[in-house]
Amino acid sequence: MNKYTLVTVLVLVCTCFSTHAQRRGTYTLLQAGGIFGVATSADQSVMHGYQFQFAFGRNFYDRMYLGLGVGNDVYRGSATLGDGSRSTRRVNTLPIYADFRVPVAEVSALGAFGVLANAGYAPSIGADFFRGFTARAGITYGHMLIGGSDLLFSTGYGFQQFDSRFAGNSFYQHSVFLTVGLFVH
Repeated sequence: MNKYTLVTVLVLVCTCFSTHAQRRGTYTLLQAGGIFGVATSADQSVMHGYQFQFAFGRNFYDRMYLGLGVGNDVYRGSATLGDGSRSTRRVNTLPIYADFRVPVAEVSALGAFGVLANAGYAPSIGADFFRGFTARAGITYGHMLIGGSDLLFSTGYGFQQFDSRFAGNSFYQHSVFLTVGLFVH
């Protein structure tokens, strides 16, 4: 692991766990959902899949959230082999990303809309995991559950670059995502 990445993670963790009087200074997000491929590079077919994400970070008085996240994205699609036959392929990524969220408007006493933005990189962990840049932007709806926790629905646009160090090919995909999760702030 790059020493600058380690220092950045350590600084984020240290700043995320400071507390304020009567106010939680951190947030935690656990969510899962679907990925629906829209467009891809010319020589690849569109892939669909699912994702799991965990993020934690700093809560700035419930006006802005900034943190660090890790996910597991699994894409499935069909591919044409060299002999012309079709095969199902599975592509995995393990993105590490910066997470940014801002509440925009309260719909009611129990619900609020917000915006999100994520950007990061998925390192290659082995033959089964592809590396590459990832970015997501979208809108969220949080429905308050109990004392500082929300049921969070998110939808938006995502971009993922896939680069395999073993196969030597690189491609990208644009997608739409839809997730549901628990947001504790």
